[in-house]
Amino acid sequence: MPFGTPSYLIYLAVFAVAAAGCLAGAWQAHRQVSLPGVRRGLVGLLSTSGLWALCHIGVFLAPGIGLKTVFYEAGLTVGFGTVFAWLWLCSAYSGRALHRRPSVRWAALILFVAVTATKLTNRWHGLYFSAEQASGPFPHLAVDHHVIYWLTAGLSYALAAVGFFMLAEPLRRAQVGGGKLAGLFGLMALPLGANAIGYATPYLLDLSHEPVGVAAFALGALALKKGQLEEASRAGQEERPSLVLSGSGQVRNYNQAAAELFPALRGGTSRGEEIAGRHLEEVLPQLGRALEVETMDGEGSGEDGSGEEDSGEEGSGREALGEDALNGKMLGEGMPGEETLEVAGAGGEARYYRPVESQAGRGAGRLVVLQDVTEQVLRRRERASRLEAISDSMPGLAFEFRAGPGGERSVEFIGEEAESFLGLSSSPEGFYERFAERVPEGHREEFLQSVEEAVEGRSAWRHEFPFDRPGGERIWLLGSAELEEDGRSAETGALFRGLLLDITRRKEAERRREKVISRVTDGIIEVGPEWQVTLVNDQAEAAYGMTEEEMLGRNAWELFSGMEGTEFEKVYREAMRFREPAEIEGYYSGMGEWFDVQVYPNEDGGLSFCFRVITDRKKRERSLRKRREKIEALYEASGSLLQATSRPEVSARIHGVLGDVFDYPFCHTGFLEGETIVPRQTEAAPGLAMPKPEPRPKSGDTVAARALRAGEAVVVERTRHLDNSISYGDLRAAAGVPIGNHGAIVIGRAEEGRFDQTDLHLLEVLGAYAALVVGRVEREERLRSAKNEAEEASRMKTAFLANMSHEIRTPLTSILGFADMIGEEVEGASRSEIDLPALREFAGLIEHSGERLMETLTGVLNLSRLEAGEMDLSPEPACLSEQARQLARELRPQAEEKGLELQVEAGAAPVRVWADEGGLQIVIRNLLSNAIKYTDEGGRVRVRTYEEDGRAAVEVEDNGIGMDPEVAEDLFEPFRQASEGFGREYEGTGLGLAVTCRATERMEGSIEVDTEKGEGTCFTVWLPQASGSQESTSPADEDIIPADGGIFSAGVAQASGFRKHNVREHGVEETSWP
Repeated sequence: MPFGTPSYLIYLAVFAVAAAGCLAGAWQAHRQVSLPGVRRGLVGLLSTSGLWALCHIGVFLAPGIGLKTVFYEAGLTVGFGTVFAWLWLCSAYSGRALHRRPSVRWAALILFVAVTATKLTNRWHGLYFSAEQASGPFPHLAVDHHVIYWLTAGLSYALAAVGFFMLAEPLRRAQVGGGKLAGLFGLMALPLGANAIGYATPYLLDLSHEPVGVAAFALGALALKKGQLEEASRAGQEERPSLVLSGSGQVRNYNQAAAELFPALRGGTSRGEEIAGRHLEEVLPQLGRALEVETMDGEGSGEDGSGEEDSGEEGSGREALGEDALNGKMLGEGMPGEETLEVAGAGGEARYYRPVESQAGRGAGRLVVLQDVTEQVLRRRERASRLEAISDSMPGLAFEFRAGPGGERSVEFIGEEAESFLGLSSSPEGFYERFAERVPEGHREEFLQSVEEAVEGRSAWRHEFPFDRPGGERIWLLGSAELEEDGRSAETGALFRGLLLDITRRKEAERRREKVISRVTDGIIEVGPEWQVTLVNDQAEAAYGMTEEEMLGRNAWELFSGMEGTEFEKVYREAMRFREPAEIEGYYSGMGEWFDVQVYPNEDGGLSFCFRVITDRKKRERSLRKRREKIEALYEASGSLLQATSRPEVSARIHGVLGDVFDYPFCHTGFLEGETIVPRQTEAAPGLAMPKPEPRPKSGDTVAARALRAGEAVVVERTRHLDNSISYGDLRAAAGVPIGNHGAIVIGRAEEGRFDQTDLHLLEVLGAYAALVVGRVEREERLRSAKNEAEEASRMKTAFLANMSHEIRTPLTSILGFADMIGEEVEGASRSEIDLPALREFAGLIEHSGERLMETLTGVLNLSRLEAGEMDLSPEPACLSEQARQLARELRPQAEEKGLELQVEAGAAPVRVWADEGGLQIVIRNLLSNAIKYTDEGGRVRVRTYEEDGRAAVEVEDNGIGMDPEVAEDLFEPFRQASEGFGREYEGTGLGLAVTCRATERMEGSIEVDTEKGEGTCFTVWLPQASGSQESTSPADEDIIPADGGIFSAGVAQASGFRKHNVREHGVEETSWP
């Protein structure tokens, strides 16, 4: 490095100081400048210039030409960025706000990217520059710039010049510090001369010296008084007279327009320097007093203007407080008063200005702009004059009433006829209090309340009330006033203008005329005999969207051409021709509004039109009419709903009502079954995709579930926000109402948003009706079920009595008969005379009858114990095959006695089950006994055991009488048989299959029946299969006793406390178990 070369060290030091100065200035600007746009532009300019200077230092310090070229290209890119930072600063500082326009930003970005791409790709095409290592005055990078460089350089200088032009106007307007700032900004142009010297001579290097100028500007700006940079911007941006004040009210800056307005501020920049720092009340005492009033009003209304600059959002502060921003805080049409300044114009005429103050930024500065309200004031005076003229031409008393902040109420103007009209002085001072005292006590509270309602609601005032004149005469007055809207109403209160009319004698006779006059503060237009517009009030301007100047003097039929050929034209021309008042209410298609118009002939031969826009009222009437129609339709349709007799019918009629009364494209009803909402009916308009109707839990996040849980109407404005997995298709918004606690009605549409409250109320009524109907249907179903159960119980009782009477009487008859025959046989006979074979036969018959009687009683008792859960059936591993074989052996004699073939198919491998052995015997015995009983001679009975799908099965099949499959469904109920009653074909109580079914269920099994009348019957019992590791125990060879159609093990009988009777050859032996 050539550190021994002075010129090298000088260049290095200059650019190092420039980089440090720029970066330090950027940090200081970020901390001190309050205007967001100016702050960002200044920080951007200083930061990019500092980086540019650092790139130059890199060029000097880089060891080789390659690295030097890289630093040079980086400097070119950053240097071009300083141009756009400079333009941003100039735009924000001048208040033009070009930097906030998206189109300007995009254009700048595109230009920057295009130029930068050309620079960064130079090594491949060389169109921008070529570089080589030079030796003098010290080793450095010598650059030969080509055509594209000069084009972009020229563009950069042109853009920079645009920025200087933008700065010229605000710097010229600012009266304090404008010259210094112009000089500082001019420092940034001095490096252009150094660039020219470096290019044309060997005295300086051929490189860009702009960072040095920017650093000089930064150091100079930091040396200015705090805030002077942005104060000049605020003052210079405004074309209207404006002053920048400190928080304590000292003048910091002002613009040329303010100097021209106030002689005390004239004298140019030198005078401005003298005035700066002096208090406003010392320099401009009248403005100071007006500003104090303005400040107090702003405090009362809560407007301090603070906080907007602190947001830091571009455009949210007041860096460019233009016409639109100020008009929101101006009194658009204020009368001259304490807060309005009267200043002599250039021609000596009076001009009126309104001071408007805003917070100037994060500091304590305040910006005061003077708004010229001369035209508004003069227009207000002209209108007041017209109001007074109208008051003179009408039989009423004109007034202006102001409702100020803090409950202040006063009359600002009252016509001179007040004394003759009311008997009160026309002096406005204290008039409101004197007037209210004359309203009779019984009406005073109502009068005051009507005034307060108009003030609080900021609406028109209209009230009829009695008034007692000082002489004792009572008159009736009609008061009517309209709110005068202006930009200061929130600060100064509400201003009402209106009339007081004496309606004592004319209340009925001139009702139509009074109605016109009472609306004098509605929209008013007057036309002359030739239909030229001669008068327009504020309300008419607002209604028609045109100013008074645009309407005065024009022909009414040209102005409102849409009225020609309508009913309006007919009524108006008749009123003009016959000079009689008229009234019309109709729709004016030219404006798309409804109007209520009163027409009154005036003294000039023309007409006065007093009108009111009633579109909102018509909309309300139409809405009320639609609501009434829906209510009537719902009332008519609910009649058919109340006649429904089932849930499906209720759902169908609900959908009928939804179609007749409402016009929603989606309708759905669902009913609650347990904790699940089951869809009943879902409909959608053609072409719309709807969610798939599926059962959903009541606890889920669906519209129906929400409605059921809430117990009232719920609205889901966006179905995509529901927390579930349902695909709602075209359904975007939905509402649901509960059907009591039975279900829900859901409506929907394909657009997101709210639902009409009236529709929701009507749907709730429909849901309440449906809940009543569903409740009635359920009660009727319960009554029908109870009736059926009672009838079934009665039938079962009849069957029970029939079976029991037969099953008990028949064996008892046999027992008693044969016992009597035994008695006759042995009575008086010797032992040798007794016929022992006959006695054995009689004893066997008595035993058989006793066993039959025992079967009957045992079956009844066992069924009752099974149903009460008192019979202990303990599952354990058992061999189903062995049980089937054993029971087949025991019952084979019965089968052979009837001439039947009894087959057993148990297979070679044992079938294991997890069941109670006694329970197995119950099931198999009953099924085998039934098969034998209902199979005629020559028939076949087969019992088979097998395994299938992890379960064990025992199957008992016969080719006996069979039965109707419909009758088979009831066979497992107690006391049921294929044939019943006293004339039944087969014996039995009808308890065998009932006991079999209950025992199977207790062992966690199931039973199936397959039958056909005349073909036979097959019963299949499925039981849990025991695991292979469990050992089955062979059933004990126990004594058995018969049960109805089958027999139970003695073990079961013993557990039940049953007795077994055995008839022996010479008597009866009884064995009992405790």
